[in-house]
Amino acid sequence: MATIAEIADVVELQAWASGRPETSGSLKALLQAALDNVSEQDAETLAQNLMDEFSSRQQLLGVAYPFDCDGYKLELGHTEPQNTTYLFCLGLSLLPSAEINNDQRSRQFETIVMNAAKQFFGADGLRIGAPWHTEEFPTYGALLDRVIDLIPDLGEKLRENAPGGGDGGWDVLIVKGFKDEKFPRLIALGNCATGRHDWRQKGFETSACWFWDFFSHKPHNVYLTFFAVPFVMDEEIRIKKHAPTNLTFDRFRICEFAPLSIEGAAEWLSGQKEQALAIPII
Repeated sequence: MATIAEIADVVELQAWASGRPETSGSLKALLQAALDNVSEQDAETLAQNLMDEFSSRQQLLGVAYPFDCDGYKLELGHTEPQNTTYLFCLGLSLLPSAEINNDQRSRQFETIVMNAAKQFFGADGLRIGAPWHTEEFPTYGALLDRVIDLIPDLGEKLRENAPGGGDGGWDVLIVKGFKDEKFPRLIALGNCATGRHDWRQKGFETSACWFWDFFSHKPHNVYLTFFAVPFVMDEEIRIKKHAPTNLTFDRFRICEFAPLSIEGAAEWLSGQKEQALAIPII
């Protein structure tokens, strides 16, 4: 059987899609219909456990949580919930894979992660993962020029094309410097993963040293890495991904520092209500 947290995710996404509140009584009825041979008392206990989970999430995230829960009823608490990062991450976590294209998995999610990391570190940021081509960066060389703008002691770029047409193995660059623009500064490289079946095996496929080989000088700075996913990390996975110089950003941490998503993400999510309502609660 699914965990309380997993069931709560589905209930939240469907409460948004239907626009209807869920009460302890309605959740009890849903659980009784979905579970074979569940007693009325057990269904009532599960329903209350779900309400406790919603209340806990609301207490943790505050205004970044798009619902209101008083312990007995869950209802939308945001005027434009489709614009919230929380619901976008729920969509990436639960909607059928066929409904999630590369734009949601890369450009949109990585941009939201970049926004969260910029707020967390109080720093400048740049999305450096593929697909990187934009009006601002028509070539990979132009993207590397922007990296040099952020970290001048890198010297000159040593390549004009992305390796294999892809990227340097990292999705987000964060740079926190001083007004004198001299080293050492804080640099954080981030990887993102959205595949719900394999994200636990992701996180550090490429050494940061390889990316710095794209430039004529190695920067004398302080380095961190981070790993970001739209899912909720439990204690076991946080321990697995822990390192003295590595941070983790899960759904809650991303929403804490980037409560609102971006325009394209909101538009995609708004078209997914029918798919959301078709997801089994268990």
